[in-house]
Amino acid sequence: MSREPSVSSERVTYLPKLVRQRPVLAASLILFALAFALYAATMAPGLTWENEGGDGGDFLAAAHTWGVPHPTGYPTYIVLMRSFSELIWFGDEASRANLFSALTGAAAVPFFFLASRKLLLRLPVTDTRGRQLPFAAAFITALTFATSNLHWSQSTITEVYALNALFVSVFTWLALIARSKIERGESALGIRVGLGLLLGISFGNHVTVSFVAVPLGIWIYWPLIRLNAKAVLREWQPVAALIAGLSIYIYAPIASAQDPALNWFFPDSFSGFRSMASASLYQSYVFGLAPDAYVDRIVSAFDIALTQFTALGAILGIAGVMFLWGRLNSFAIASIGSFAALVIYSIAYNSFDSYVFLIPAFIMFGLWVSAGLLNLAVSLAALADKANGNLIIRNRHRVLPAVMAAALIGMPLWSLAFNYSGVDISDDTEASDYVTSAFEAAGQGAVIIAEDIPTFSLWYQSLVAEPEQDVAVIATFLMGFDWYWEHIKRQFPERVPQEVQGGAVMRIRAIAAHNLGLNPVYLTSDEDVHAVLFDLTEEEPLWRVDG
Repeated sequence: MSREPSVSSERVTYLPKLVRQRPVLAASLILFALAFALYAATMAPGLTWENEGGDGGDFLAAAHTWGVPHPTGYPTYIVLMRSFSELIWFGDEASRANLFSALTGAAAVPFFFLASRKLLLRLPVTDTRGRQLPFAAAFITALTFATSNLHWSQSTITEVYALNALFVSVFTWLALIARSKIERGESALGIRVGLGLLLGISFGNHVTVSFVAVPLGIWIYWPLIRLNAKAVLREWQPVAALIAGLSIYIYAPIASAQDPALNWFFPDSFSGFRSMASASLYQSYVFGLAPDAYVDRIVSAFDIALTQFTALGAILGIAGVMFLWGRLNSFAIASIGSFAALVIYSIAYNSFDSYVFLIPAFIMFGLWVSAGLLNLAVSLAALADKANGNLIIRNRHRVLPAVMAAALIGMPLWSLAFNYSGVDISDDTEASDYVTSAFEAAGQGAVIIAEDIPTFSLWYQSLVAEPEQDVAVIATFLMGFDWYWEHIKRQFPERVPQEVQGGAVMRIRAIAAHNLGLNPVYLTSDEDVHAVLFDLTEEEPLWRVDG
């Protein structure tokens, strides 16, 4: 009597069947699942300052009040992160935002794999020995990218860089598809329109995407320009798509017009929008590094580069770009241009955390690593074919699997082991504990005059986590801006005096004097530059202003 196959049996055979019939899809799903499991297991449980997550409170406060965060406003990130948070029914707002980074960071990994594979398949068959080796080299490199320090760390916090890595990976993959179609005599107009739309939307997340888009865009369009430059100039669809993508910035003036609780630069005015979108507040940071600091910054960048794909990966990357230079010269030039521009920008940017700008550069470098790994495997196979020793001849069919297995185990696992303790913040509650304690100490209706790192986290606590406490969090570093002064006067009319002459110091002094005897006033530190203005009493983790 025959028996029907059980459901469990069907499930057991489904995955091998998928791997056999759709290996690229299966590999992409496996990469996503592994990366997401890793990022979700090591992400912060809530608000965090670790892994350069200090801006998270500002993003969270802006997203959950439909406001405008610090320049450049990041409208794409704000809209997507808030929308994702609305779909999740568990956890607080901070943990949902961290999960969003884990999800987008994990999604970047399979698209990096697809881009690497697409690049390697552009090589002549004599350089690839078929399609299996490019597949294996791309898969191994994608695993190593997933465990690289920078990308992994940014996939555990509330920040824009995991989403930026996703956009860059998708853009690179589509760019490679477009160039292949153009070389076959097609116009690839549909893909180029998609690239324009994607660039506009991703620009609303982080501007460093342009350091990849411009070189690759030139690489895509160069054959078309050489063939018929006038026809390219007459194309309106890619430009319209780019403008449509950039229209995400409409969010900022629309949100600002509602006078939200967080409203940097009032972008509903032309001057405010220009200041926000151009990041005028930070323009002095670009090439603003002191000359005597360049040596240390370069050494630091070199050290960071060595740790992303392991020392072996660094060697393979250098060998890979040399290999690509001889076979795919134009792509090598474009990727080198992108990598160099990002490295220069990151090094010269006068900010302690500018190294996170390097993530798109390491996506380019990862493509070189995959090329170097492929070249190594093919070279070893050729060496085995030419060998005269009986032992090698008998076992040459095992050479390639052994090499690829060693790389599969070696690079990702070494990267995982080397980076895990430094990246894992799954038990970090320092920021959450601080803001909770601060609000307990301050009490209902208090004024907290905040300096530096705690400010954004306190904004999150006051506007999202505990708005019922009605705590006024005043940022000292913005007190010199008239737009901010006008904003807090409207936001806290009873706790901020309406008429004050003078700059930041006079405004801070006036706020304290106005509230003494009426509302408790606190500072976040007794060592900041404004502490000397007041008599203070410590009430951990704050300092109460007594006079």
